[in-house]
Amino acid sequence: MHGSSPSGRSAALALLFLALPAAAQFQPAPGREYREFDNPVNPVRGEAVVGLAVAPTETAQQASVVQVFVPHPFSGEIHVETATANGRFRGEGVYSGSTKGKEWVSLRLTRSSPLNDKASLRPVSPTSLAIAARGPGGTLYLARWGETPLSGSPELLRLYVNSRRADMFVRAGARVVRCAPMGIPQPVRFDTYCDLAMADVPKDGQVLLIRRDQFDEQTQAFKVYVP
Repeated sequence: MHGSSPSGRSAALALLFLALPAAAQFQPAPGREYREFDNPVNPVRGEAVVGLAVAPTETAQQASVVQVFVPHPFSGEIHVETATANGRFRGEGVYSGSTKGKEWVSLRLTRSSPLNDKASLRPVSPTSLAIAARGPGGTLYLARWGETPLSGSPELLRLYVNSRRADMFVRAGARVVRCAPMGIPQPVRFDTYCDLAMADVPKDGQVLLIRRDQFDEQTQAFKVYVP
């Protein structure tokens, strides 16, 4: 058997590296980069769950990076939207890339508004600013503000919900949690948030929204993809 030449080995290594999957990278889609708007025109939508996040602190919510947990492999676009309950602030952008799945993907957020020359001010209240990260088919992914989680801190899952002025509950396994109404006079996007321990979410990710309006009760199943 003849030994391979140095040039042949180099070529083989180059082909090997080309064949290896690249680390997941999502970049802003040209012309659809993330921007934040003051007093925007808000599209009318009928989702019950407007956003899904690891419950943030005020400091984390001001970060220029958001992480999104992608549960399955795919190549395509992630749509990110932020919105206040009263509709007076909204951010929106699209990121494209690929991932092997079951990993957090970091997305960098731009902090400028195309409507004026000054940077918009992102609201500081973690309960009144929802974030939604959606993948193919509108699948809602879990988002986390900031570069890294706080070490040793228990994580809460937060659902931003449009209750239609009813009492809201969320059931995860055997645990039922009452949601907190925000009490704002004219909600536009959502009016309630529901917090539950990440550890209470079943392995299949199935949670149940319960809407009680006087004697009428409605339920809606919802799947949460958690790490």
